[in-house]
Amino acid sequence: MAHAHPGTALITGASSGIGATYADRLARRGYDLILVARNRERLNALANRIIRETQRTVEVLEADLSDRNALAGVETKLIEDVGIIDVEINLV
Repeated sequence: MAHAHPGTALITGASSGIGATYADRLARRGYDLILVARNRERLNALANRIIRETQRTVEVLEADLSDRNALAGVETKLIEDVGIIDVEINLV
């Protein structure tokens, strides 16, 4: 069953645990996702599974948000390329 597109969700700490669970559930509710975490391999695996199962758009950003330079890079990417984020879940 197709869902209406409620918007875009940003999830930090998304590569495992509760972050991955939020990502899955939000995608199933129709949200496109931006997933941020340190482990690109796990992020890519999660993104590929979510895309395959939900047909939602998923963007992966590898970053250690405890590093100021990495955080600034993510902020710049979000401001320049993403626009509006409707839901933010910060698990770092």
